[in-house]
Amino acid sequence: MKPGGLLLLLVTFVMFIGGSVIGFNLLTSSADTTVDAPTCEMRTVAEGEELTPNLVTVNVYNASRTAGLANRLSVLMQRRGFLAGTVANNPTDLEVDNVVILTADPEDPQVRLVASQFGDPIEYVDQPGTSERGVDVLLGSGYADRGVRSDRENPSVSVDRPVDVCVPILPVD
Repeated sequence: MKPGGLLLLLVTFVMFIGGSVIGFNLLTSSADTTVDAPTCEMRTVAEGEELTPNLVTVNVYNASRTAGLANRLSVLMQRRGFLAGTVANNPTDLEVDNVVILTADPEDPQVRLVASQFGDPIEYVDQPGTSERGVDVLLGSGYADRGVRSDRENPSVSVDRPVDVCVPILPVD
């Protein structure tokens, strides 16, 4: 065999071994998919301004036996301009007949705006919310028969105190 051919064979073998090692490491490594960037930007709605749905996140939890109820309400609220939050089954021990909003302050402008989407009765429970942001809504079996108010498709409330809202940051690709 010529010396050039032996050298070519050696280089090819080294590249094969190197590629195999790198490929194996890539195949067995864990994917780092977390992003350390903030997911939202804090903004303050000043007293006297209008709070609109595009600034309020709604977390919807199904406390009924009707499958998909929370998802249907979440989609409806998004169509009305609200920001989508968590959609899941009831994470609390509360028995819910109709609509329950978890809040320590029923007069909070965000809570009032979300509550305006439902007819009476709405129950307010002073319990820490299950989410960091937004308004937590629990739906019972009574809601499945009732739905949301059709006359509140473009809602807003006047803010009686400064309200901090978290507006999602859309990534630019």
